[in-house]
Amino acid sequence: MISNVKPQMLFRIEYIAQKARPAFLFARQIEAGNIQLSPSSCLGGVPIRQHLSQPRTLKPDGSPDLTVFAFTLVTANDLPKLSVGQHVELSNDYSQGVGDAA
Repeated sequence: MISNVKPQMLFRIEYIAQKARPAFLFARQIEAGNIQLSPSSCLGGVPIRQHLSQPRTLKPDGSPDLTVFAFTLVTANDLPKLSVGQHVELSNDYSQGVGDAA
C-alpha cells in the first residue's frame, strides 16, 4: 500500500561530528514547520535523542542562520548510515528509511 503522508520534516545534513561522543550532526531544515521530538524520534531512520539545540551559525551577511539544528544520535554506531549532503526526514518512527544523498 502506498501512502501519501508527507514526512514530518525534511532536513539536509550539513556536518557530522565523526569523533565526538555523544555523536551529533548539524542539519539544515529544508521545509518550514515546527520541530517536535519524542522518545521514538529518528532522523533518516536513525534514532536520535529527544534533545534539540541550535548551533551559532551565520549566513554570509553575518545574520544568524536559524535553519540549522544539532541532533544527537542515540548511538555512534549509526554514523555510517548518514552522510553530509544527504536529505533525511525527521519522524517519530524508527521504521522510516534513510534518505538518498542529494
